[in-house]
Amino acid sequence: MASTTYNLEITGKALSELGRLGVNKENFLRIRVVAGGCSGMTYSAAIETTIEEGDEVVYQHDVFRIVADAGSLLFLDGLQVDFSNDLVQAGFRFKNTNASGSCGCGSSFSV
Repeated sequence: MASTTYNLEITGKALSELGRLGVNKENFLRIRVVAGGCSGMTYSAAIETTIEEGDEVVYQHDVFRIVADAGSLLFLDGLQVDFSNDLVQAGFRFKNTNASGSCGCGSSFSV
């Protein structure tokens, strides 16, 4: 598994929620970019324990790691991961400063 530096920002709220969800040194957050949404691509995230061939650690802070597959790496530079617990749309929020556009609800993007 390779490790390269990516320009990712994980907010304090997101780190706190990852800790609450049990992300620790034994597991990690996997971020994938998949086809979908009205703008063409969307982020998918899951807590996992198995590193796959071609994966890279794209962010590490204390016991928190974020891992991505080779196909998703192109879309992670400039990504901000935040968490909101508002009543309307609670959950993790992914915003990429390099995206050329996004849908009205902000759940998908284009490059």
